[in-house]
Amino acid sequence: GGVYESDEFYQLCDEKGLLVWQDFMFACAMYPGDDAFLENVKQEAIQNVKRLRNHSSIALWCGNNEIIQAWENWGWKPDVAEKQSEEVVDILSKAYDDLFHTLLPEVIATYDPSRAYWPSSPGSDFGKDESMDKGDAHYWMVWWGKEPFENYNTEIPRFMSEYGFQSFPALSTVEKYALPEEYDIYSEVMKSHQRSSIGNETIEEYMLRDYRKPKDFESFLYVSQLLQAHGITIGIEAHRRNRDRCMGSLYWQINDCWPVASWSSIDYYGTWKASQYAAKQSFQNLLISTENNNDNINFYIISDTLQDLPSDLNVHLMDFHGNVVERWEKQLVVKANCSKQYFTISKDKLLDHPDGQNMLLQAQLTSQEDGKVISENLFYLAPYKDLDLPKPQISYEVKERQDHFQVFIQTQNLAKNVFVSAGSSLNFSDNYFDLLPNTSKTITVKKDGFADLESF
Repeated sequence: GGVYESDEFYQLCDEKGLLVWQDFMFACAMYPGDDAFLENVKQEAIQNVKRLRNHSSIALWCGNNEIIQAWENWGWKPDVAEKQSEEVVDILSKAYDDLFHTLLPEVIATYDPSRAYWPSSPGSDFGKDESMDKGDAHYWMVWWGKEPFENYNTEIPRFMSEYGFQSFPALSTVEKYALPEEYDIYSEVMKSHQRSSIGNETIEEYMLRDYRKPKDFESFLYVSQLLQAHGITIGIEAHRRNRDRCMGSLYWQINDCWPVASWSSIDYYGTWKASQYAAKQSFQNLLISTENNNDNINFYIISDTLQDLPSDLNVHLMDFHGNVVERWEKQLVVKANCSKQYFTISKDKLLDHPDGQNMLLQAQLTSQEDGKVISENLFYLAPYKDLDLPKPQISYEVKERQDHFQVFIQTQNLAKNVFVSAGSSLNFSDNYFDLLPNTSKTITVKKDGFADLESF
């Protein structure tokens, strides 16, 4: 954020079919309204609109981030009135209107009239407060409000343009700014690399809701990433399941401007966190998604494709050693470009099995045309901290290819959230994944920085 990106960025978005919500460079502050400032803004806006308007990836222009929300609902306006005067309130309000309701929309109308202009995010209309029923919303009761991740399933706006949760970067990043004696989330160094006023303690509080207390500092960093990925997955899938109501899910944030604990899914050095892999999975064109309601587990299939797809849905109830206790099969046609519930299982039926909470549901969608697996998702019948996980008994083999290494991984028992590291910031094709009992998986990593198999 904070810059109009390079031409190369927008060209890549054009090529890849990525839509860009393009902010003007205003956020979380009130701005001047004098003639010189407005003229400066006008010229900057004209230059960038003319530069970017021919890129098909530009979805809309947004005037600012969170200014009207803060002015009306965060106490800014009454604070200015109390500490300065009502006259200053009027001056700032007029400056806001002149900039975001007159100047910028006029620039768009003149230089890019085919595109929409949205004055402030979040908002429900020109100068109006955010609403869950109109416009876009920023939902931060998860994190700032300490509400559970499960609230993402019910707090569904028309377009979710901001939500998220923090995690720490991997140890390979932390060791670049902290010494071993500082490996404590409440050490001065770790606190200085945390810019949220409630940051580290909030990560810890949420973690202990869903996970057991990690045994050491490195494990804490790792579990913080699993926690973030868990929350982001719930949010993305809830928004996508409700696509008839909500047609946008933008989590905050992709990357970092320095090495730090933050809401990012990719750290400062380009290392993918667990949440980046989870987002990749959750944004598949075809996705099985489970909805956990009071009495049932509902299975949705979400399709962003433009063709109906004859498929088979296979659901297995298995224990952590790979024993399949029960199975369900259903032939269906996945409807194009929609989200639909196709199957449901009673929770009581599942938990009636002996040791039912130490089981999982594996849902697979396969193509009737060629039998290939299109999507797979897992659902655990108990909170992660209550699972009695066996020792996985993992084995692996690495093979050298022309420009990458292949890592073959197999396990005898369930291996939950397998993390593979080569001691570098290189990203594997998949990571932090669950490997089912008596199965194998092949992942790859580029050879950059490694001369040969021995050095890897």
